[in-house]
Amino acid sequence: MVIHESHYWKAPLVRAAGWLNLLRVNDKNSEAALARAEREIFIGFYAIRKLLSAFKLSESTKQLKYEIEWFPGKPGRAVDYFNRSEIDELFDLNQKSVETRDIGFLCNQVVHSFIFIITLGEKGELEGFFLTSDTMRYRRLYFVSIGSVLHAFRTVGKDYPSKQSLKRNEETGQWEASDGEP
Repeated sequence: MVIHESHYWKAPLVRAAGWLNLLRVNDKNSEAALARAEREIFIGFYAIRKLLSAFKLSESTKQLKYEIEWFPGKPGRAVDYFNRSEIDELFDLNQKSVETRDIGFLCNQVVHSFIFIITLGEKGELEGFFLTSDTMRYRRLYFVSIGSVLHAFRTVGKDYPSKQSLKRNEETGQWEASDGEP
């Protein structure tokens, strides 16, 4: 599918960021609220991934980077469908590291997640989520803060480049975009 008019993909990102920021999960709304939060996050990162590949974002947005915490897998622990919610048994949550990753990596981790667990603060507010993709599930568990999600959704949702040049890469044969003149 090709995105012709990006507004229909970007405006929902801004609305989702507002809703996620205001969300407070409580005993009355927990199941529905968490399901919607997960859906908003997944659809949002899928939309960003589509916009990245459709030449609908400026170079500065394509280059967004986020600090993401990660925790190593415990040796000899097999992460599978039936135990994937037991992250404290599968990963060493006391051995936190931080790395900087671009927005494309973040999109792919969400879209291809094998583990996805939302975390809440004391007042029911979203703090972020733990995730790992199918290919990373034995090595690393990532934690993405809600602040990174809100920044990504708002930045992409408000990014309407006014000028862009396309040039075919002679080595790969693929089109590459840049802001301004070729």
